[in-house]
Amino acid sequence: MTNKIYTATGCSRCSIAKRYMADNAINYEEYDIKAEGKQAFSQFYRANRSKIYRSKDGVEFPVFTNGQTIRQGLGPIISYLIANGQLDGFISTGTLHGQWLDGIDISGGDPDQSEDLLHLLSFLKQNGLKLQMTTDGHNAKLFETIVNKDLCDRAIMAVRGPFDLYKYLSSSPIEETELINNLKLVSQCPEYQFFTTISVIPTSDGARYLTPDEVRRTSKTISDATGSKKHPYQIKRFDDTQLDDAAGQKLEPLQDTAMFKYRTAARRYMVMAEIEN
Repeated sequence: MTNKIYTATGCSRCSIAKRYMADNAINYEEYDIKAEGKQAFSQFYRANRSKIYRSKDGVEFPVFTNGQTIRQGLGPIISYLIANGQLDGFISTGTLHGQWLDGIDISGGDPDQSEDLLHLLSFLKQNGLKLQMTTDGHNAKLFETIVNKDLCDRAIMAVRGPFDLYKYLSSSPIEETELINNLKLVSQCPEYQFFTTISVIPTSDGARYLTPDEVRRTSKTISDATGSKKHPYQIKRFDDTQLDDAAGQKLEPLQDTAMFKYRTAARRYMVMAEIEN
């Protein structure tokens, strides 16, 4: 197998990826899309269009392949080189540019891979990047280590609802103590934000939205866990495209007037609560 990396002149993340490979004696062929590698990448892109993410700003570089797999973006590439795909639950292609790197979901991966994840995060930080991470409360012990090592620059936490509804709102079980510990940890990060999505809850005769009172109780959970009512807190609409026939066929999209009721309820315990634009 031949490792190939597609780069762009002046791309700092491309330089970091190449530095990792050089430091770890990983041989590779480089194709600079702004120089002699333009045609090679055009051919590669046409052959693998469905596997390469392209935003309105264009293709995110660097792009790596070994002939069997394709990884795009600095985080996914280094995570693959470190752990051969075992970190994929934690790492995905991000959307942030400049000094910030995202696509890091602390709750999404296998905690048995903690050592490799910490190695990845440390390498990225050592190379001047600021790390934005998401969490929903799972893997709180791992997140505690990350916070204690000053590896998290910005944390965004989904607080799905009051704890008694988590069995409906979360795809996997979580202990209340784990959720509370994670709330505390997030508030210790240099930058952070909590948010709650007005999700759909199944009922015996169909489905319903999370209620304003349940959002009030959610905001109280944050306040009680952290000892403060002054946290950045967003209330998000449910994605109407996910209202399927099985659960949401009778539900109408939430209107602005309804969202104001949620904000008012949340401000009882989270005085900085706002509706997502």
